[in-house]
Amino acid sequence: MLTPFCGTVDFERWEKAFGDQIPTVAGTPITRYWLIPADQRPKMFMPHPTMNSEEMRARTQGVWDRFYSFSAVWKRSSCTPNLKARLAFIFISKLYRQMYASTGIATDSARRNRANQWARLLAVPCRKLFQGKPMPGLQAPPRKGVQVEPAVAGNRGLLNVIP
Repeated sequence: MLTPFCGTVDFERWEKAFGDQIPTVAGTPITRYWLIPADQRPKMFMPHPTMNSEEMRARTQGVWDRFYSFSAVWKRSSCTPNLKARLAFIFISKLYRQMYASTGIATDSARRNRANQWARLLAVPCRKLFQGKPMPGLQAPPRKGVQVEPAVAGNRGLLNVIP
């Protein structure tokens, strides 16, 4: 099953196939699926000409698995200048894969939640790799045309900017 994108030849062909008998979900025509509430939106709309849903899901997952395998990511990470950048590349690749590949065509909420938990766990080392050293002496240059007043007692540490 495929989701035809608006403005494509497939979408026009799919939309015309319904004629005047366009099914609706929550009062919205299925041909305007992006307007249907996410929890009620059908996942797939038109059959693939040669593959069934399970074969398409398995092949799509296989592509994600090969592209984001450790060996493939390691090879692609060779474009980075040092080990720290290479580790960041690997963690970000794994984070991206966890966030998006596991929430594909036939996603249920449990799968989505599991993927989000892994993404949160992977985000911790990623953040540490991207954190810079503290710069306590760093001062931002004053902005022209903006008057800055000291914060009032109740909002310590904040600046009140008056345009």
